[in-house]
Amino acid sequence: MVRGLYTGATGMIVQRNKMDVLTNNIANVETAGYKADTLVTSTFDEVMLERLHDPSVNFVGAEPVGPYSFGTHVEELYTDFSTGTLEETNRSTDLAIVGDAFFSVQAEDGRVLYTKSGNFTVNAEGYLTTQEGQYVLGTNGRIFVGSEDFSVSLDGRVTGPMAQEDTLALVSFEDTGVLRKVGGNLYDIYGGAAPIPAGEYSVRQRMLEGSNVSAVDEMVNMIAVYRNYEINQRIVSMVDKSLEQTVTLGRVGG
Repeated sequence: MVRGLYTGATGMIVQRNKMDVLTNNIANVETAGYKADTLVTSTFDEVMLERLHDPSVNFVGAEPVGPYSFGTHVEELYTDFSTGTLEETNRSTDLAIVGDAFFSVQAEDGRVLYTKSGNFTVNAEGYLTTQEGQYVLGTNGRIFVGSEDFSVSLDGRVTGPMAQEDTLALVSFEDTGVLRKVGGNLYDIYGGAAPIPAGEYSVRQRMLEGSNVSAVDEMVNMIAVYRNYEINQRIVSMVDKSLEQTVTLGRVGG
């Protein structure tokens, strides 16, 4: 009976985590370049139940009763890197990538991070940066454009009256599973992996890649998660009441 509590409780925890992910996806449905997350779940490893000290068992040891699983748990957080819809903005600082490439930016601590969000700006020093102030990187380092009067070609070359000619440092990954979100729509690499030169791509200036989140799909998923949470909650409540009645009867019988 107590095992039912484990099953119901783990189910509730998984559904709560799924709801957190769905809520974050919906909150970023208008975030440029945002990629939707999905929780991948699996069951705990099954254990074998055995009958112990049963007089009907005519041999030394125990008799297998059957397998039992203690519910589900979160296996991993999967990010969908499919391309979002391209939207025209007519702002020279907005860039979108058609293809699997990522922009490279320099974080405050000097690390190189990666993003699909191209809603850049020009800071007071004339450098191209993200909205949070990280420098956008080119093959020569930080990209100096001087003002918003600059151009970016399809192959990522940056030119302009005040700009120092450079090319966007665009990279790709053999397996995007090595990327982890670190906030601000940025990604870091883990596990010793390394980026590779971007293959087939084109850069579109004055355009942005929108979020790949489908608000309708996420709302439907939220309803399903809520219902599953309710079911597991009822299981926990039923087992709890049964245990309470068992304890009460035990006291009366004692």
